[in-house]
Amino acid sequence: MYRKRSGRPPFISDNQLQELIIFVCASRYNRRLPWAQLPLEYPMCTWPNATEWSITSALKRAGFHRRIARTKPPISEENRRLRLAFAHEHLNWTSEQWFTVLWTDETWIKEGIHRRIWVSVRKGEELDPTCIVDKRRSHTGWMFWACFNGTTKGPSVFWEKSWGSIKQDTYIEHIIPVLDDWLQQHSELHLMQNNAPGHRGKKTQAEIQRRKMSKIIWPPYSPDLNPIEKIWDWMKDYIENVFPEQMTYPQLRAAVQEAWDSITADQLKELIDSMHDRYQAVIDADGKQTPY
Repeated sequence: MYRKRSGRPPFISDNQLQELIIFVCASRYNRRLPWAQLPLEYPMCTWPNATEWSITSALKRAGFHRRIARTKPPISEENRRLRLAFAHEHLNWTSEQWFTVLWTDETWIKEGIHRRIWVSVRKGEELDPTCIVDKRRSHTGWMFWACFNGTTKGPSVFWEKSWGSIKQDTYIEHIIPVLDDWLQQHSELHLMQNNAPGHRGKKTQAEIQRRKMSKIIWPPYSPDLNPIEKIWDWMKDYIENVFPEQMTYPQLRAAVQEAWDSITADQLKELIDSMHDRYQAVIDADGKQTPY
């Protein structure tokens, strides 16, 4: 499995390495163990050369690295089955079919940096001014709701501070009428919304049914299947690159609107073109988490 190297043989044999790999991959706890702690956790005391250095060298030889863990929503067995069935059902949809879906969602947007920052650094340079990110407390943030279908951006809504949190009553009052108006203008569209409490609640569903709004039954915990999630990343990147890190609420509102306006039809088409790959990724992962 591993290509033999010339010169000095490794301290840990290939068979021992296979045992170590099985142990590391066996659980989340084991995956998270610092390599320096592995000699204490794994019953390898009979290995005379099982030092931190030899373990690190062996794991690197097998292609392992320490990386920041990705954050993904939890997926139960029932949700896995629902996601997998949904992916199979929609895998071979055409672009024309995807154009009939009205993708909706809301996101929290705040000032400043929204991604983890990676830097090129040598030992001892961790605190060099060029290698650190200034830690600032964010004072401003805004909930922003929007939708799109095909290559067309639909209406968007700033969730005003006076409205309180997004619950069934406030969602019905402020979002449902906007959706209904857009769907009446575009009768070919089917509403997609996730399973947030304000969306899936009985009162919300009753209001959607009363207004005769056509909708898609969406599988739980599936942001990777909703292409609008990528738009939020684009918008936050735009704000981070174009605007200062500290803004007032009026400035942030203007920045969010400008970021939304910057999204192009070509970008929306790119998202629709990705749908087959997204759903294939769910099938490949047997309904579990995907890179999207």
